[in-house]
Amino acid sequence: MEHCHIVTTTTHKTLRGPRGGVIMLGKDFENPMGQKTLKGELKKMSQCLDGAVFPGTQGGPLEHVIAAKAIAFGEALSDEYGDYILQVKKNAAVMAAELVKRGYQIISGGTDNHSMLIDMRSKNISGKDAEAVLGHAHITVNKNMVPFDDKSPFVTSGIRVGTPAITSRGVKENEIVKIVDLIDTAIINKDNAHKLAEIKVEVSKMMSTYPLFAQEALV
Repeated sequence: MEHCHIVTTTTHKTLRGPRGGVIMLGKDFENPMGQKTLKGELKKMSQCLDGAVFPGTQGGPLEHVIAAKAIAFGEALSDEYGDYILQVKKNAAVMAAELVKRGYQIISGGTDNHSMLIDMRSKNISGKDAEAVLGHAHITVNKNMVPFDDKSPFVTSGIRVGTPAITSRGVKENEIVKIVDLIDTAIINKDNAHKLAEIKVEVSKMMSTYPLFAQEALV
């Protein structure tokens, strides 16, 4: 990455690997903090990063996680992964547009990536309560602060929604419209436990056609 000295990212989420992270360093350079080796020589930045990870913050290496990361990187090099990540973006664009149609305020007005931040104040519900309501309907989101939030980080005014997980299961644009309908219906009926239970059944029925694992992989 020619314009960056150091880049960090996760290995889960859009990469679809195990939970963890990566620190990437391009061209090595002398650290600007003045850290030195036991011999009094100025450390390279790579040495500082390596030392910060181990023994600085991490104990024994988890070989199974390292192997899983290798698999994830290998998948990311495939044409199939390219198709997947394009579908993630398509699904997110449709989801944002459909939410806007239903009166939800998307921060930045839409999305050009895999996720979106929704200000729930126009729906008279906090991020914390929206997360709980949707959880009762078996729809997983997380509360998130929004710009100029008037609630605490433990309550928040927004929720964050993304499409990588459902796209990994095979969901495409037509199903996204249905998912937004389910989200909206749940929020509208936030105080109706019976309706939320009905939505939960509908969600489970819909996603049962998109299994987490292919049947042949379980044999």
